[in-house]
Amino acid sequence: MSIPEGYKGLYFPCECVSARKENYSDPWAGVAKNRLIVDGSKEQILNLVAKEPRTISQLAKELKIAPPTVHAHINELLASELLRDSAEWEKLHPKERYYEPNFPVVWAEDRAEFEEICQKMSEKFVEMFERARPQFEQAFDKMTLAEKGWEFADLTQYFYACIQRGARKTLEERGTLPAAEKHRNGAEWIFWAEEPKTNRK
Repeated sequence: MSIPEGYKGLYFPCECVSARKENYSDPWAGVAKNRLIVDGSKEQILNLVAKEPRTISQLAKELKIAPPTVHAHINELLASELLRDSAEWEKLHPKERYYEPNFPVVWAEDRAEFEEICQKMSEKFVEMFERARPQFEQAFDKMTLAEKGWEFADLTQYFYACIQRGARKTLEERGTLPAAEKHRNGAEWIFWAEEPKTNRK
């Protein structure tokens, strides 16, 4: 049985689980969809070079894996533009190639500068979302999903996602948020990493 002609298929919560070509969800979903970090070794490499730029030999020693294997991972991360040469470190050590993440890493001390602002905005959004609950419930009662046995709680995450994506689209159109960038391999994404709070306990 094939998909009916003219039917374009479903949008899932994240395009990272979809075979669709267009981007329709979070701007970082392209990293997962294109399998740019598909194994633990690449993730370990990114973690190590985020703390301090490293060479292939240094990474091989710390990860206890063969340099050719590290070299292959490095080449793939460079090709996907998740990794880059560390120009600053290579000035100090011109005979070595040092690598660092090609995306911003937000450390705990940096996050502390704006965490209170984000928390206050989150609280305001929570209040707005909860005030709108009766309207959402009225809309849900008119949907066919209720007749099929689904409950309002089954859709609340969907409503939240719609609001989030709508806000992102508007902010991108206004230039407040940058749109996902197209990279050399054709994948479109914006990416970053942050230090979890548990690291500093």
